[in-house]
Amino acid sequence: MSVVGLQRLRKHQVGVQTSFGSNTPATRVLPVRGPIEINPNLEIPDVDTGSIDPMLPPYAGAMEVTGTWEGDKTVAYNDLPYYWAALLKGGVVPTGGGAAKTHTYQAASLTQDTFAYLTDEWGDDKTDDWIIGGGGIIDELTMGFDEDLGAWSLDATLIYARGSFGTPSGGLTVDTNPTWVYGADTEVFVDSVYTSIGTTKWSDAVHTAEIRVVANNDPKRFANGSNTRFQLTNYSRGAREIEIVIGTAKTTATVAERQTIDNAPPPARFLEIRTTSPEFITGTTPYSQSIRTPARLMSVEDVEFGDNNTGYEFTYRAMYDTNLAYAIRVVTVTGQTATI
Repeated sequence: MSVVGLQRLRKHQVGVQTSFGSNTPATRVLPVRGPIEINPNLEIPDVDTGSIDPMLPPYAGAMEVTGTWEGDKTVAYNDLPYYWAALLKGGVVPTGGGAAKTHTYQAASLTQDTFAYLTDEWGDDKTDDWIIGGGGIIDELTMGFDEDLGAWSLDATLIYARGSFGTPSGGLTVDTNPTWVYGADTEVFVDSVYTSIGTTKWSDAVHTAEIRVVANNDPKRFANGSNTRFQLTNYSRGAREIEIVIGTAKTTATVAERQTIDNAPPPARFLEIRTTSPEFITGTTPYSQSIRTPARLMSVEDVEFGDNNTGYEFTYRAMYDTNLAYAIRVVTVTGQTATI
């Protein structure tokens, strides 16, 4: 009998909850790694007890349950709705007939969107020792591609309403035939007016691109008596921070953009990062993802690409635009049929 607890048998499997307070069985394995950690915030009382060493037992505070998802070049189209729902908004009903389904995640800025709460089951072959995180949401996400133009990577930080030890939902395996989101299939558009968003492509220029979103969600607890104690009641949305970082060669378009950095104020920009797969879901409909943000250029850094070429790294900060009525809008076309 081999020793149980094999690292390679770890996995994250998730399910979308119908309510904040109730966990749900997992339905999908995500191609990510990283732990779920339960921290009861134990503290030893700092008082005088007539002893050099502590005598009083520690007391527990409000439990914090956190997790990480790291996927190095493993962002797949059919997993995208889980990532964007857990980060931006929940309850998005897919549209479109047949196998190709469109999820539109247009985050509200002037009101609070509904959260998508996940149950996240994490563990290995010791199936009576899994950690179950309930009421999970993504609080920070970085997603993008690097110079080799391979599949996109992601790095996410999650917070959970609760955590427990238990057994996982059985019979789930990772998708063994995923359609990856490739940098090589990605185009970047930078426009100056909102009516032209997605029109002006930076051709023969883009080496890298990524989006970083910090949600700054705020967990809420209330004093409601001993039946609830430190129980998390829900989250409220904080001041969202969205950055788009684009690494480019020096072209006529990127040199002109670099030279706007000293404009006051910096001019409005309307960005789209669009990825279209050569693989079709059905008929002539390919897998795709579109990320749109109205933004302002915040900084430009001189960088190098490969062994010989100089270039720029543009950092934009997304802003709410009254004409578009959003700061970020993500549209995925995938084979994922669930409301997420």
